[in-house]
Amino acid sequence: MKWIKIIALFVGCSPLLLTAQPGFNLSPPQDYPKAHFRNMTLHNDTIVGYGMAFSDTVEWRQGLFVAKFDSLGNQLASTLILDSLGAALSMDKHYGKITITTDGGYVLTAAPLGRRSAILAKLNCDLQLEFIHEYSDTINLSQYDYKNPVEIKDGYLLYGDIQRPNYFNDSFVRRVDKQGNTIWFKYYGDYDLQDGFNNLQAINDSVFAACSVVQSSPQSGSSRIVYLDLNGNVLRQWQSEENPEIGFLRNIIPTSDGGLITYGIYLKEIIWSTLIMQPTLAKLDSNFQVQWVKHFGRAASLNAMINLRDFKPTADGNYIAAGETVIEEGPSGTHRVGWLYKFSPQGDSIWSKHLFPPIGAEYPIRGYFGGVGELSSGSIVAGGAAYEGNDFYPWLVKVDAKGCLEEPCPMLSPVAGPAAREEAIRLFPNPNKGQFRLSWAQAPVGERARCTIFDAQGRAVWREERQAVAQMEIDAPGLPPGFYMLEVRTGGRRWVGKVVVER
Repeated sequence: MKWIKIIALFVGCSPLLLTAQPGFNLSPPQDYPKAHFRNMTLHNDTIVGYGMAFSDTVEWRQGLFVAKFDSLGNQLASTLILDSLGAALSMDKHYGKITITTDGGYVLTAAPLGRRSAILAKLNCDLQLEFIHEYSDTINLSQYDYKNPVEIKDGYLLYGDIQRPNYFNDSFVRRVDKQGNTIWFKYYGDYDLQDGFNNLQAINDSVFAACSVVQSSPQSGSSRIVYLDLNGNVLRQWQSEENPEIGFLRNIIPTSDGGLITYGIYLKEIIWSTLIMQPTLAKLDSNFQVQWVKHFGRAASLNAMINLRDFKPTADGNYIAAGETVIEEGPSGTHRVGWLYKFSPQGDSIWSKHLFPPIGAEYPIRGYFGGVGELSSGSIVAGGAAYEGNDFYPWLVKVDAKGCLEEPCPMLSPVAGPAAREEAIRLFPNPNKGQFRLSWAQAPVGERARCTIFDAQGRAVWREERQAVAQMEIDAPGLPPGFYMLEVRTGGRRWVGKVVVER
């Protein structure tokens, strides 16, 4: 009996158990050339990636690629959908999305290149194709930009924007039945202004809210929110002032008080003709009154495409978002990485994480996330693409509720590693608002540096890995005011300095 107790104690305290890794960062190999994801969703605890791949058995043709994985990252099934007329089927970060249906299957939107049309495809739970319905157009210039299908009781709402004969995009909604047949189609923009629905969310079974950006000139525009019923009637709408503080809206999240949390890109400044944009969260009440606005993340040129593309609620009452950003990569410029951002219902940052794809030798390749979700365990899963030039790869990441790939999440400890030798390392400005520079003249240039910010309880609240350079920009906005510690690890050395964040 004593031996049994000893063995049980050993197993319970085994380092293998205590340091188990619930997360992963992987690029699962695929049979199809150039297979990758640009969108992802969760079906219970099944990960569903949606993207593109090529067929090398039926000519060399681009098709729509869908794959399912369990919560450990093991692949369960995959399929490649090809166009029956021989066109290349396409989707991207901005259009072509996948949605789970109540019958356990999936619907997705895409576009056949070379035809003025869009398609809606329906798959069953085993990824077998049930139908493809094509929406042709001989009047407009293009109509490929269909976003997430929204399931309703007897069909789907399809939305996005269509380029009209005057070359301006116009927002639209198309209601279809369960087989994809059109019930009605309506435009919602001004024919003479650039406009398009970026997101549409169900408020209840019969009311829906959509957001768009109305562009009045190359350097100005406003945000618009429209409430619709199932017949496409406008119940009410609101339009902001030019270049609003809440930003140009990309996503909306309905809240229980009848209002909306909005996500947009804020025009911070114009340098010559370059628009400097910054991600922004805001809260509107049921009368469209702005309750709060939070600018966060890196401010950069519009062409930098810093963006969060998918938002999901989490079981703890907060929200998780996924997308892409760029970080400094030495004198060579910037590096595109996947971005996970968790925030509270008040728009305060809980944690922000930048992730590199698990591909590449000395220098990781670029990547971005197109979808995110929470597993029943509380872990977060994100999916997207890793790429280098014209080579694309599927990318899946799972982190715990604190944004950590490993468990336990790193905590600041006085024995966490050897300290760097006495070197002139400075932080400025300090105090700051979560954005500051680290000046390190003796930095081991070219080596990887892991930078982590810990709060007063020793919890990691921000983490980033990049090349060590003499001047390193730290961008961790959204941290509540208080005292923090910045830890920098590189070349077998460790340096810790105090950071003061103020309003």
